[in-house]
Amino acid sequence: MKKIYSVVALAMASLGVFAQATPNAGFETWTHNSFPSYDTPNSWDNLNPSTGSLGVYTCLKATAGADVHSGSAALKLITKSVFGQIANGIVTTGTINTTTQTIGGGISYSGRPDSITGFYKYTSVSGDNGFVELQLLGAGGDTDTVGYARFVTPSSSVGSYARFAKQVVYRNSNPVVKSIWILSSSKDAVTHFVGSSLWADDISMVFNSSTGIKEVPKAQLTVGPNPANNYVVIQNPDAKRIELRMFDVTGRQVTSIQTENATGTLDVSSFPQGLYMYSITDESKKVIKTGKIIVQK
Repeated sequence: MKKIYSVVALAMASLGVFAQATPNAGFETWTHNSFPSYDTPNSWDNLNPSTGSLGVYTCLKATAGADVHSGSAALKLITKSVFGQIANGIVTTGTINTTTQTIGGGISYSGRPDSITGFYKYTSVSGDNGFVELQLLGAGGDTDTVGYARFVTPSSSVGSYARFAKQVVYRNSNPVVKSIWILSSSKDAVTHFVGSSLWADDISMVFNSSTGIKEVPKAQLTVGPNPANNYVVIQNPDAKRIELRMFDVTGRQVTSIQTENATGTLDVSSFPQGLYMYSITDESKKVIKTGKIIVQK
């Protein structure tokens, strides 16, 4: 059994369309599978269909009073061991591919929310973190992240429900065509500990209709070519001190580069071909640009 993690880096005509972008946001409706016996939150993909035959369930329906923020049910994700492999508890409004260990698909959507919000509890094992993530993608698909928000839980346990909120950072003004929610009980493919548990309820997008959405200006940085073969070039016209970190689809950092030059070069010739995410921070460690690069041989 392979491990599944988030791909970190992954329609506003009426209020009804807003609701479709976060289906079953309160995790009130579930479908029961008789054999093997498990429950699945409607409209959310998870690993139970793959691991249920082994008697391992990483996605659970929470109904105890202290485990529900409102209504009669909430979501519980728990990191577990499957024959020695660690599997994060994960749900998504996209589709989990257990062969490629990626998340694709998503929901057709063109809204531009200000932020995401919701309620959570968390049990941290060995300083682990869970997360709630929203990806807003453009016409370019998985390589075209228009907007992105990720709330990361504290590395210590949170025993009662607390509200979270995280601003959506927009990279550009391109139209949004698809959204994907991803929730996980552990941080990534490296930092994940059996028993780490995330409870979530009443998640939603927030829209500021009175003032509109203030977008973060696009940093004057370019990263390319895309696809890349041997090298990735970072054009840094202001010659400011920056750091670029690159991650694989499991969220594991595979390389990094720091530069104060107008041009920086990153050797990717030894990387397996596939999709990689990058994050650029300035000298104060503030994220100023994110994106995706395809390494193609």
